[in-house]
Amino acid sequence: MRSSVWTETWTAEPARLGRGSVVGAAALLGLAVGIGLWWEGLGLLSTLTNVFLFLALTQAWNLLGGYAGYLNLAMAVFFGVGAYTTGILAHGWGASPLLTAPLGGLVAVLWAAAVGIPSLRVRGPYFAVLTMILGFLVQVLAYNVPWTRGAMGIYVSPLSWDRRAVEQFFYFTYLALALAVTGMAARIQSSRFGAALVAVREDEVAATVLGVRTTWVKVAALLLGAFWAGLAGGLYTQRIGYIEPTGVFSLDISVDVVLMAMVGGAGTWQGPLLGVPLVMLVAELLRVGVVHLGVFGARIPAEFNRVVFGGALILIALYAPDGLMGLLRPFRGRRLRV
Repeated sequence: MRSSVWTETWTAEPARLGRGSVVGAAALLGLAVGIGLWWEGLGLLSTLTNVFLFLALTQAWNLLGGYAGYLNLAMAVFFGVGAYTTGILAHGWGASPLLTAPLGGLVAVLWAAAVGIPSLRVRGPYFAVLTMILGFLVQVLAYNVPWTRGAMGIYVSPLSWDRRAVEQFFYFTYLALALAVTGMAARIQSSRFGAALVAVREDEVAATVLGVRTTWVKVAALLLGAFWAGLAGGLYTQRIGYIEPTGVFSLDISVDVVLMAMVGGAGTWQGPLLGVPLVMLVAELLRVGVVHLGVFGARIPAEFNRVVFGGALILIALYAPDGLMGLLRPFRGRRLRV
């Protein structure tokens, strides 16, 4: 039986979407399903699968980072912990990562509870730096403990399907995961829990004085985000077939997630829907097009996209702090208020 506190905290008003929004969402979902079923090019399926993966990660980050305003740079840790959980179980006991992926999410939650909750005692840039250092420490730990096989990494037996079936399976799996996390974020945004997170972001001291249980809502947002990131990481092990510390614990994952949320609009469930595809499209164009160019006889490195995204992030911070959603908000005829 649910307690009154639970009911008060999680009861949500139904999201009010106009008829045009519903029709547009249904059309996009139908297009995504159609591409997954009938598109012949495997390259597009693989690219969109990555979009769905990062959409799930960005929505998970958005709970604490966007709504509550805590710049969390440890999403790669939760992702990597989930990946290594299923990888270790597959390598040591032959358990399929597809079955143990939820366990990867739970282990990520335990990890977040052990090291993340104490981190919430600090705020602002101190919290961001602390979570970034946490990522480096976990990566070093993965290199040195025996059960992770260090730099050798862990191999997982691939699925015994043809390549197209494998691509379609992970396409629809990550699409379902992205829809689930997005639906949860939309429900939270219109709930008391979401309002409490926004209150923490606007003025945590005032929120505490007004009776918001700030520690509880921050911890809940952190653990929810960790679960989805760990689940995504657990599935990633089966998809990629090989994991090692540098790849799954890379700081680039955490930074990319933050960048995608800020471009689209952190603190809204619609923001990642805009930011993730846009950032990944620009990254792909830079990767394919710019590396073939030369400057004074030298080729532009693939990491050039970091320079472009860094400049874009500065411009967003100066002129569009609410991202694309902030630019589109006047056209929607209403403004979100705390």
